[in-house]
Amino acid sequence: MRFLEVILENSELKEAKIYNAAKKAAKNPETGITINNKSAYHVIRDCANITLHYLPHFVFGGYENPFLELSGKLTRSDILQFVFEVERNPFMKQLLNIIIGKANELNIPSVGNQNSFHDDFDSADPYGEYGNSYEQTTSPQIEPPKDIVEYLCKLFNVKGFFLEEEVK
Repeated sequence: MRFLEVILENSELKEAKIYNAAKKAAKNPETGITINNKSAYHVIRDCANITLHYLPHFVFGGYENPFLELSGKLTRSDILQFVFEVERNPFMKQLLNIIIGKANELNIPSVGNQNSFHDDFDSADPYGEYGNSYEQTTSPQIEPPKDIVEYLCKLFNVKGFFLEEEVK
């Protein structure tokens, strides 16, 4: 999938380069080696499969600012293919959650809400001794809009992509 390839190819992490070797080992754990213990065959195959599933998560997490570093390197088609996989593949759904988490962490101001409220405590309130009013302010939390494709396109600055309100 091209979405994963872009994440892996643009990384400086040396581990990002083992994806193709893991593909080979997942198909045939005996590629290039002689296995003397048959249980090693299963260990190698299973490690390769885990690598295929979770290496993109690890590599994406290694970017300081993945949205800046991968800006303009993905196409809308890449995003569409990824979103389609998210619906079918729990590993891709986990990656999507990591992407959204990173957007929250970096406070990317594309979508969000400021949650602030005040509440006056009743004097009979057993917790009233901690103050007469309570104020909670949370940092903006970015939640993906209903159209996750548009959200991801905006995050990754997909070339040729414009949100409807930007066109008007």
